[in-house]
Amino acid sequence: MKLSVEGKFRLAVKTALLAGITVGAQGSVYAQEGPATTPATSEESTDLGAIEVTGSRLRRVDTETASPVYTIDRAAIEASGVTTLGELLQEMPSISGAATNPQVNNGGGDGAATVSLRGLGSERTLTLLNGRRLGPSFDVNALPINLIDRVEVLKEGAGAVYGSDAIGGVVNFITRKDYQGFDISYQGGQSSKHDGESQSVEMTWGTMSDKGSLMLGLNYNKQNKIGAGNRKFSKNALYIYNYYGSDTLITLGSSRVPNGRISLPSGHPTRTALGCANVVRNDGASGADPVNDYHCYTPADAYDYQPFNLIVTPQERGSLFSSAAYKLTDSVEAYTDLFHNFTQSGFTIAPLPFDARNDNYVISADSMYNPFGIDFGGNSGANPQFLTRFTNLGNRQSKVETTTDQITAGFKGGFGASSWTWDVAGTYQRSAQVAAVSGYLVGASLQNALGPSFDDNGTPTCGTPDAPISGCTPINIFNLEDPAAATALNAITAGYENRTVQTSRIAEASFSGNLFTWSEGTALAAFGLNYREDFLNADVDGLTEAQPPTFLSCQLSQETCSGDTRGDDNLWEASAELFLPLLTGKPGAQSLNLILGLRYSDYDSFGDTTNGTAKLEWRPVNDLLVRASYAEVFRAPTISDRFGAAGSTAALFSDPCQGLTAADVAGNPNYTAACANVPTDGSFQPENTQISGVLTSSPDLKPETGEVVTYGIVYDPHWLPNFSTSVDLWHYKINDAITSADPTVVARTCIESGDPNFCNLINRYPDGQVFYISLPTTNSAYFETEGVDIGVKYRVPKTPFGSFTFTADSSYTDKFEYNLSPLSAPTDAAGTFDPTFGNYAKWRATASLGWKLNGFEAQWTSRYIDGVDIAASLGPGSARPAATEVLKVGSVTYHDVVVGYTYEPTRTRVLLGMENVFDKQPPLFYQYALNANTNVETYDAIGRYLYFRVSQSF
Repeated sequence: MKLSVEGKFRLAVKTALLAGITVGAQGSVYAQEGPATTPATSEESTDLGAIEVTGSRLRRVDTETASPVYTIDRAAIEASGVTTLGELLQEMPSISGAATNPQVNNGGGDGAATVSLRGLGSERTLTLLNGRRLGPSFDVNALPINLIDRVEVLKEGAGAVYGSDAIGGVVNFITRKDYQGFDISYQGGQSSKHDGESQSVEMTWGTMSDKGSLMLGLNYNKQNKIGAGNRKFSKNALYIYNYYGSDTLITLGSSRVPNGRISLPSGHPTRTALGCANVVRNDGASGADPVNDYHCYTPADAYDYQPFNLIVTPQERGSLFSSAAYKLTDSVEAYTDLFHNFTQSGFTIAPLPFDARNDNYVISADSMYNPFGIDFGGNSGANPQFLTRFTNLGNRQSKVETTTDQITAGFKGGFGASSWTWDVAGTYQRSAQVAAVSGYLVGASLQNALGPSFDDNGTPTCGTPDAPISGCTPINIFNLEDPAAATALNAITAGYENRTVQTSRIAEASFSGNLFTWSEGTALAAFGLNYREDFLNADVDGLTEAQPPTFLSCQLSQETCSGDTRGDDNLWEASAELFLPLLTGKPGAQSLNLILGLRYSDYDSFGDTTNGTAKLEWRPVNDLLVRASYAEVFRAPTISDRFGAAGSTAALFSDPCQGLTAADVAGNPNYTAACANVPTDGSFQPENTQISGVLTSSPDLKPETGEVVTYGIVYDPHWLPNFSTSVDLWHYKINDAITSADPTVVARTCIESGDPNFCNLINRYPDGQVFYISLPTTNSAYFETEGVDIGVKYRVPKTPFGSFTFTADSSYTDKFEYNLSPLSAPTDAAGTFDPTFGNYAKWRATASLGWKLNGFEAQWTSRYIDGVDIAASLGPGSARPAATEVLKVGSVTYHDVVVGYTYEPTRTRVLLGMENVFDKQPPLFYQYALNANTNVETYDAIGRYLYFRVSQSF
């Protein structure tokens, strides 16, 4: 077998890892033969103050290691003024992409916040609590903020240390320990627009003795909703078009309009009389006259859905937590940590749209209200389209209740007088969610009400005189302003309730200590064994059970259709790490250390995988640390990836067939496959920017694999005390990435390659409009990203004017290249807002200046997000085919300030804060973003926000 250069390198690294760990294990046998240890390398000195830093299971005195770790300590958390951890983390410069947060209304609404390090997605960022994994794409808002002592963010891959999902990096929440006293805090705030009121209460109590410690806590916070109509940038649905060489900004919206958008076939008398193919009922007209009650549909008739949406979903959370430890003997300690969180949230979106074809309803020509004499709708595509919106049902809304529980119990201790320690623990995690959604109609009843009907002696009746339908009232869908129509609709309203439960059971044992000592120092090792069982049970309401073969039909609207998902997975893992001091106290090498790691994982779903890491630490002088790391990473397919039920999704789609011409087809025959039934006279316009997609899973998925390389320096000059700076370069490469197909990428790949595997995913109606696009989950994607992180910290020694602290952190993304199919051209999203994966501003940075004097304190923080290009705003399907360059969004800088005073005699602390001091509004992304005309995953949609906090310690 002939290996590539890359293959040889990977084989060499694995061989070195195995050899190093084997030698390390053997070294403990003859360690006594080495020279006497110096105080700097003795076991006592090595163990003194040794801690475990995120990125390694080794216990070391050094806090600056080969791994780039960003730390947010308790003081920074308290000074930030945030009440949830998600708000704190999503401001980090190393965050990008499209992780969810409570500003996501359409597509969110459960109050959750997730973390997407390096923009690789929350599914590729591992979250830990005290070094133990939390669930996949864990909602960090579920963790009570007063439980946390600090947050350590590992900005490198760590597959060998933590296993699956640690690709983009790791977020480790470290809880408070050995706490004594009682704290109570209250915080309240609201925006400068007098909305979005919030309040939180935190209580923490702890006690200690020489045998153990106990901490108990409670956390409650509530955030009121903010409507999109209450902000200038989001109160209307804004669209930008360029068909004639200049951009035109208009207030537009959806073609699903309350007065109906009705398509008529060629030759129909109304079409001939009005001179257009799409008509809409006049305001106030009865709709009975097929000519005089209607006019040609124009963009001015579009329905502005935006004022009905939210820019902040309401959230209410309550949490309880405890942490306890007790020394059973001098060398054995029992401990337990648990937390419970209950979150209630919900979205609000515009009233239910109706699409007679996609929703598979036939409006009968024999309906007593149908003035046109023809059938409309049905997903066979044989009948013309009929679109409307049931505004008399009110908004679609959800009430989502999520309960999160975790308990860890274990024992830890040492082996006699040796340096070795052990830790054995079990963890149980459970997340249960109930999502109740309202604002829909019972499908069978609606179909009967739209079918044939007649007047039975003054009583509108469904069916025919020979076969009337009992208990059914016909609906005049041609005039939904009719009070009788509203009454009939409300009689068949329905909601649905979906339930999801995820559990994990984890057993783990770890061992760490000194292996041997030689002339250059003490070698350390850590070993671990893990067993984990994951279970998922998602039960959808019977009304929303998707029916084959398309899985687009159920008893409610198509957008609700899904199915049950049940599955489990279990795995065994064994890991080892070795720390080898190679040089100590030599000219040009005050220290040179090598860290090797290896993890073997055996999944019952796909088999086994082995991943290694190698890190190097070099201090040519005491002030300078040069570091480098190489890590193999992987992500196992989730239960949903493998067993998720097929279901519909409303996906953003830029149709490349928009305005298709015969010349386009002649130049590229692949348009024929991608644009089946689309007219080639340049007249084709998509009905909407959202289309129906059908998501499907695959039981045969393999794990993602990848490699992460980082290298950098940390400089702590002795001539400038309390100053530190770091520069770290990073490079990530991920193969066989698990993704669901993107509809726009599917269509464009079909046009580029003509591959039937992509072209056959596109299903269109006879008039060329999209029926649906299949979106399978595959191992077909590839990601590669690289950039640099820069950090500066400086604490000015105490002066007559107080003490000052300055910190600055920035991240530059030079490249974010992805390819969702080997057949399509790669895309570099760096510096763009990407329609598939989100915002990849090249520069992101934060800087803060803090001051303290005689109990007074103040902090000014600035957050910078570089400008981006809107990648989907140019070319076919962009609505700007005549434009010469993409739309550009300028950079944004936010400023936050907090001032406070602590009265030491009573231990009372008061903070007054303002976020987004200058009320910076988010940039506009028009129709290219799903929520609020902007990228709510990245920018602040609230505006200026004021808060106060009072804390009392006893």
